[in-house]
Amino acid sequence: MVHRISSGLVAILIALAALLLLMPAAGAQEDDAPSVKAILFFSPTCGHCEYVIQSVLPPLFAENGGQWDVYYDTALEEMGPPFYLLDNGTLQFLLVDVSVEEGSVLFQEATDRYDIDTNGVPRMVIADQVYIGSVDIPAALPGMIADGLAGEGIDWPSLSGVEAAVAATTAPIDTTTSTMPEGDVTTTTTTAGGAVLPTGDNDSVADRFGRDPAGNTLAVIVLIGMAASLIGVTVLWRRSAGGSRPSVAVPILALVGIAVAAYLSYVETSGAEAVCGPVGDCNAVQQSEYAELFGLIPIGVLGLAGYVLVIGAWLVARTDHNPVSDWARVGLFAGAVGGVVFSIYLTFLEPFVIGATCAWCLTSAVIVTALLWLSVGPAADSWEKLRSSAGTSRAVGAGGRS
Repeated sequence: MVHRISSGLVAILIALAALLLLMPAAGAQEDDAPSVKAILFFSPTCGHCEYVIQSVLPPLFAENGGQWDVYYDTALEEMGPPFYLLDNGTLQFLLVDVSVEEGSVLFQEATDRYDIDTNGVPRMVIADQVYIGSVDIPAALPGMIADGLAGEGIDWPSLSGVEAAVAATTAPIDTTTSTMPEGDVTTTTTTAGGAVLPTGDNDSVADRFGRDPAGNTLAVIVLIGMAASLIGVTVLWRRSAGGSRPSVAVPILALVGIAVAAYLSYVETSGAEAVCGPVGDCNAVQQSEYAELFGLIPIGVLGLAGYVLVIGAWLVARTDHNPVSDWARVGLFAGAVGGVVFSIYLTFLEPFVIGATCAWCLTSAVIVTALLWLSVGPAADSWEKLRSSAGTSRAVGAGGRS
């Protein structure tokens, strides 16, 4: 009897020992479950970045591990946290705000490390592959995640500052609210997936200008030139110094403007990455909320229509003097004035609000300013003829009544 009891106790002890041995192994298997880690560089003024964070990431997290938790770096809270960690155990995405100095440093490291020739955002780095824009990222990311989870997972990109940034993002964010923890100076909005996206509303003008000093300085020069041109053509108009017909340079410039506007329209409507020159950051501008009028009409499309109207007005204005051609000359000048005023507004936004400059946009601004100077003389001449004709008509009418 005692032997049976002893044998039973031994069996129980062996079973417990086996269970205790298996528990760590199970935990180890759980810890070793594959995960996918990636970096998303974004700017608070980038509409395409907002789309990726609010519309692309949430369903991917929901399908692979569920709702994320959000963490940020409290040490840099006062200046606006540059890093946000989205983590649900299966996916870990480090969001890097490139408008903050620390985020910009990591952004530049990625640019150099992967030999990227554009500063466009959103930029996703995953498995040492780079995807840019709100078209390429949604197209590539689901497949990358699926492949990573089916294999051994995907570790953080090989950038020296990543591990330190991840280690610093330890403070949880209450995703039920639309603001950061008390004391933060950055205005924020909460995305559908719970992540908090800073708007950058509290960046100073100097901070925004400093993001692209060379390009923004060029924008200021163009801005001053346009303002001076408005004053100059006003003086020229009052002196009525003009010519009979608009120059043949008008349609040539308009055709160049059509090419520029058509390219910008393609970039704005397709979400494609813009090809920029050595100065400025066209993608940051084209991906901002200001790339559309009233959030509906892409600025490039508006410019395209404007340049087509310029050519139409020029064709009518080149005909012999008659009221229709005179009004076409005046209309051409009025359109150029409106174009310059609107370009002044858009160019002002680039260095002082967006913090980036688009070389294509500056080219269009220069073209519109040139059209202003070319159209003022014929318009002033035609305006005087229209006024004289109207005065003569009134005099004849008055004489007939008398």
